[in-house]
Amino acid sequence: MMKFFALIFIIVLIVFSQLTIAAESIGRLFTSPAERSNLDYLRQTRKLNTPSKIEAPTEATEPAPVVLPDSVNLQGYVKRNDGKQGTVWVNNQAMQENSGNKDVQVGKLSEDSNRVPIKLSANGKRLNLKAGQVYDPETNRVREARNHGAQGDSGTIGD
Repeated sequence: MMKFFALIFIIVLIVFSQLTIAAESIGRLFTSPAERSNLDYLRQTRKLNTPSKIEAPTEATEPAPVVLPDSVNLQGYVKRNDGKQGTVWVNNQAMQENSGNKDVQVGKLSEDSNRVPIKLSANGKRLNLKAGQVYDPETNRVREARNHGAQGDSGTIGD
């Protein structure tokens, strides 16, 4: 009878030890520790871009020339379901939703859409791009981005 309880006790220990091993976190996916710490730092230190006071324009100011970016390349995005803001990668720069830089402003990511709302800072043009798309302001066209040439993209046929 004592051997029976000892055997059950050992089986219970083995099962619980396997459960604790399985419960360990797998860590963060898709980013290196340096990128992760940079994103965490940006989330913690991001300030809202609200003007402290509105200045009246002077009578002799000329409008600044409109400088459009060469292209707007949406590499990807991550939506969060924990209430925090998602991250969008535009022109190889990570930005939080509802923020921007000198070239573009990223809007709020929709829960039921695979498009990211983007506004050009220079002229106010609004875009809705999918991950992997590139907007060319010069031609006013959206195209699919490619990291490598596909068969038939270049070269010659015959001699």
